[in-house]
Amino acid sequence: MEDVYRIQQRLYWEIDFIILCRERKKEGIGLCNLPYQTLSEEKKLLDLAYELYNDMEDSNTAYNVTLDLVIDETWKYIKDNPCWNMESEVDE
Repeated sequence: MEDVYRIQQRLYWEIDFIILCRERKKEGIGLCNLPYQTLSEEKKLLDLAYELYNDMEDSNTAYNVTLDLVIDETWKYIKDNPCWNMESEVDE
């Protein structure tokens, strides 16, 4: 049961991450350097973002605030690591 719960939790987190990323791109917030069209298929990127989320998660910080910070850190990581290889190209 616990494994199923963790898988489901991860899937819900990915949906929240993708929705917030797209909202921020639409509003022009941040670097907007992610492959938005294929974001749900970018497993390496989603793994990186989820790892950042787990590192940053704090019971005293609201979920959406942490998610915003994770997006910022993901953008920064990609910008600072030009050799970062995603499965598809970044939207321009």
